[in-house]
Amino acid sequence: MKLLLWLLLLPLTVVFVAFAIANRQSVTLSLDPTPLSIEAPLYGLIFAGVFAGLIAGGLIAWARAGRWRRQVREEQRTVRRLEAALRDAEVATAKAESRATALVKAA
Repeated sequence: MKLLLWLLLLPLTVVFVAFAIANRQSVTLSLDPTPLSIEAPLYGLIFAGVFAGLIAGGLIAWARAGRWRRQVREEQRTVRRLEAALRDAEVATAKAESRATALVKAA
């Protein structure tokens, strides 16, 4: 698995480095109509945009999975409650069996 990861990451890293070297010139990013403008290398702005997209996509996926996480928590609570009830029933059964054995021996 690690070998596969390296076989994928190494060429990807080479492509990113080549892209950054080829696009070092400074560009101005202006957000009209606001007076905000940023001067940065082109590769930096593109990488920042990709990173912001990854973060936004991750947050959206996390938010959409909230319903499933809530359902899993509720089911885990139900399982714990049922396991406790089963343990109580097993203890009660063991006590009843020991009483019955004691009554049979006494008779």
